[in-house]
Amino acid sequence: MKNDIPPLDALTEGINDSDLMLAQESSGMPETDSEVHTEIAEHPEKNRGKQQEEDPYWNGFLRNLETSDEQPDKSERLVCRLDRDLADSLDDCVIYNRSRSDMVNAIVRTFFDAYLPQLAGFRREKKSLFANFNEDSHEKAKNELD
Repeated sequence: MKNDIPPLDALTEGINDSDLMLAQESSGMPETDSEVHTEIAEHPEKNRGKQQEEDPYWNGFLRNLETSDEQPDKSERLVCRLDRDLADSLDDCVIYNRSRSDMVNAIVRTFFDAYLPQLAGFRREKKSLFANFNEDSHEKAKNELD
């Protein structure tokens, strides 16, 4: 059998190559992800495309996010478990300086605004005995038994 594994020097060739680093620096591109994020954060108007401005879902999300601050009593919120990757991604977003909970609520409200007719078909049937309870008809039925 022939040994097809290249020598180690061939595999590591070009790593930490100064020519490669100079070419990257001279191209004017940011070197790190943090520089890219800083550039986007400093100039959001440059990075927002016309398509994004005309997107009804995005605009609905922003509208719902803005109105989340108008709700005076946030103690009415319930706890909902969120996948770690989603939570981390939301924490990386700074939109109107809102909290993760505000963003989750805005996302869910936007989803409900867009798909309420479709979601209505999946609505649970209330299984409580009180769901269809009518006191008048109950009294009438009780009197008929007596």
